[in-house]
Amino acid sequence: MTVSALEPRHNHTANDLFPDTLPPVTPALWPTRGTRADEALQALISAPQNQADYWHGWRLAAYVKELEYDGWAFIKRDINRPGCRRSITEYRIDRADPGTSAALIARGAA
Repeated sequence: MTVSALEPRHNHTANDLFPDTLPPVTPALWPTRGTRADEALQALISAPQNQADYWHGWRLAAYVKELEYDGWAFIKRDINRPGCRRSITEYRIDRADPGTSAALIARGAA
């Protein structure tokens, strides 16, 4: 039988062959309620954020970095905004990250 590289393969392999050997997922830590990091996280859960549209504070990148230290994961991309001379970063919560997903599920925010 001749097999071509262009033929579709039927691969039904599980994501991990030995899931019991994987380390347990550690959920991201929730920031203290009422802090700037908490305000930023609540905004990021509801929608992507960038500094130009984020009215809760002027240090969104610092709040995101603090959340990353606590185990939260974000998808970042540079965007161009009218009125901004340079591109700015847009942050979106990474719901596919195991630690982020576990924290959101634990609080019912998934």
